[in-house]
Amino acid sequence: MLSARLLNPAVRFTNGCVATGIMTTPRVAITPVSDLSPEVAEKLRGMTEREFGTDPMIYAEPQWYVLGFLEGELVSRVGILRRTVSVGEKPLHIGGLYTIVTEPEYRGRGIASSLVGNAVMFLRDQLQLDFGLLTCKPRLEGLYARLGWRTVEGPTVFDQPSGMRSCGGLTMVIECGGRPWPKGKIDLCGLPW
Repeated sequence: MLSARLLNPAVRFTNGCVATGIMTTPRVAITPVSDLSPEVAEKLRGMTEREFGTDPMIYAEPQWYVLGFLEGELVSRVGILRRTVSVGEKPLHIGGLYTIVTEPEYRGRGIASSLVGNAVMFLRDQLQLDFGLLTCKPRLEGLYARLGWRTVEGPTVFDQPSGMRSCGGLTMVIECGGRPWPKGKIDLCGLPW
């Protein structure tokens, strides 16, 4: 059984979800990675492999997952990690969103959008961080922009065993603490996520 916390207790569930038009509101749980059952951890690995395939890069592991369930089935997830990055050579504490995935047959219903919203609330209210940061492919910029994220100029760099590398996609941030995002080179100060 997952040790999890429902972030939106006002939502009433019928068979595990609330459906409105094409939007489907999942049951949302946030859990530390250390509390995942082996079965759920395996399901999450499978979701990553199906979505992203194999990648020779090495990635940081998330510390928490925002999980979305419909009728008791895990259908979507967002990983979260807390990190101190460097922006313009100054340290900045952020929450990184990691491998946002929804099973293909459940896409287009707003499930991942709901999970990203819950992740931002977790960053702001529980972790008390001023910023969220994610990297994505340019084709996803509009989706995240509709959720309040904005693209920032980099470059964005990160560590790999072979040395420092630059992010090939976009870097997007959301301001959750009222402070503006600073300008400058973004160093993830470790492995990417």
